[in-house]
Amino acid sequence: MRTEHSIPGNDESLLEAVLPSRQPRLWAVASGKGGVGKSVVTSSIAIALAQLGRKCVILDADLGGANQHTLLGMPNPRTSLADLFSRKVSSLHDLLLPTPVPNLWLISGARAQLDMANPKHALKIKVIRQLATLEMDNVLIDLGAGSTFNVLDFFLAAHERIVVVTPIPTSIENAYHFLKAAYYRGLKGAIQRAGAARIVDQAIEEKVARGIRSPGELLAQIAALNPAAGAAIARDVAALAPRLIVNQVQQEEEMELGRKIALAYRNYFGVQADFLGAIRSDDRVRHAIRMKRPVLEAFPQSVFAQAIREIVEYRLNSREVGNAG
Repeated sequence: MRTEHSIPGNDESLLEAVLPSRQPRLWAVASGKGGVGKSVVTSSIAIALAQLGRKCVILDADLGGANQHTLLGMPNPRTSLADLFSRKVSSLHDLLLPTPVPNLWLISGARAQLDMANPKHALKIKVIRQLATLEMDNVLIDLGAGSTFNVLDFFLAAHERIVVVTPIPTSIENAYHFLKAAYYRGLKGAIQRAGAARIVDQAIEEKVARGIRSPGELLAQIAALNPAAGAAIARDVAALAPRLIVNQVQQEEEMELGRKIALAYRNYFGVQADFLGAIRSDDRVRHAIRMKRPVLEAFPQSVFAQAIREIVEYRLNSREVGNAG
C-alpha cells in the first residue's frame, strides 16, 4: 500500500502506474520561491505550443495563489479545482474553460481553500490520472512555489520538469533547495520500487566508513553491493533530470547562470540537467500583465516572446513533445 511518502518519482513509475499508454505530454513548471515569473513562463510556453497547432491545457495548481485566468485575460472562473476537491464535479473534463487563445484551455485553481493546497495522496493520483484522459497534446502544470511534498509529487510525475530561477542570490539558493528536495524525493521512490532499503542502509553505513561525499558516489556503492538493484535505482534516478530556465536576466554574465547550475547539479548528483535558455528582462511583460493580455499576443515580437518560442522550439527539436504519449 502506498503512503504519502512513497510516491514514485519518474516517467517509468508514477506515470506508468496511473496513466494509459497514450497520453498528453505533461509539463510541470516550478520554482524555489515566488516572484520569478513562473506563471507567466508557464502560460507563455502553453501559448507558444498552441500557436503551433497543439491542443493545450494549463492546470493552475498554484493553489492559494492561482492567477492564470488573469494572465490570460479571462474573468474570474465559474469552475475550478475547488469543485473537484469538494466533489461538486467528478472529472477534470467538467473544469475545462476555453481561453481567448485558440487551442488553449484552462483548469483554474482559483477559489481553493487553505486546506485544498495540500490534497491527500488519493486526490493527487486522481488528478494525475484524469490529466491523461484529456484529449490534449500538452498539459502545462503551473505549480506553487516552494518544496512541499505536493509540489514535488506533481513535478516528479511530469515528463518535462522545468525549474524557473532568476539571477538573484535568494532565487538561486531556493532553486538549489528545490532541486535537492526533488532529487531525494525521487530517489526515495526509486529505492522503494527496487526493494533496496536494506542495501541502501548498508551502503550508508559504508558511506560513513569510506567517506562517500555525494549521492552519485552513494549510488556507485549501492551498485557494488547489489548490481541489479543499483542498476534499477540508477535508471530511475537518471529519469529525474530537470530542465532550467533563467528568467529576468539583466547582465550579460547572467546568461550562463543556467549552465552553471546544471553543471553543479550534474557534478553533485550524477544526473543530467538541461539548460533550456535564458530570458532577458523585458518591461513589456509587466505591460502585458497590466493589460490582462498574454505577452505572446500583446507583444509577439518582444524579447520575452522570442525567447519563449526559442525554448519551445528547442524542446520540440530535442524530442517531439507535441504528440500525445
